[in-house]
Amino acid sequence: MLDSINQVRDMSPLRKLLLAVLLAIVLAQAVAMALIAQSQVRKAEWREAAETQRRTEVAQRPSRPAVRDGLMTVGYTYSR
Repeated sequence: MLDSINQVRDMSPLRKLLLAVLLAIVLAQAVAMALIAQSQVRKAEWREAAETQRRTEVAQRPSRPAVRDGLMTVGYTYSR
């Protein structure tokens, strides 16, 4: 551990700057990846909730129109 610290101290300022920039890029990419993953999970949850709601609405819809009392049903037939 101390040997690594001594190696960093012995580096030139330009190398230290390059190392710092590379570490910043890696950290920024990790944060961006976490944010994108979180966004995709949120979208998937919304999509699943919408699909569940749609299924519930379809299941609650009557399959045939209800027969109403007092109304006459008219059908068409072929003429002979």
